[in-house]
Amino acid sequence: MPIYAYNCERCGGFDAWRPVAEASAALACPDCGTSARRCFTPPGVARTPAPLRAARDREARSAHEPEVVGAPGAGRPLPVGSGHRH
Repeated sequence: MPIYAYNCERCGGFDAWRPVAEASAALACPDCGTSARRCFTPPGVARTPAPLRAARDREARSAHEPEVVGAPGAGRPLPVGSGHRH
């Protein structure tokens, strides 16, 4: 459920978690109970850290062109408990 910003004329702004279908309807202020209108704010966009972006790019490329391992053991080790048996 997304969080939306509302503004009470008496108390000021507050945030509330609401279903998308109810987002545009007025909401009672949690402090005074007055009907508050929704404020339209820019979306919360954040930059992806460079290491995560590089990993995602590498993963997307390998979906169509898998990376070639040059030597045995050069890839990532299997996680413990992966079900791999000798």
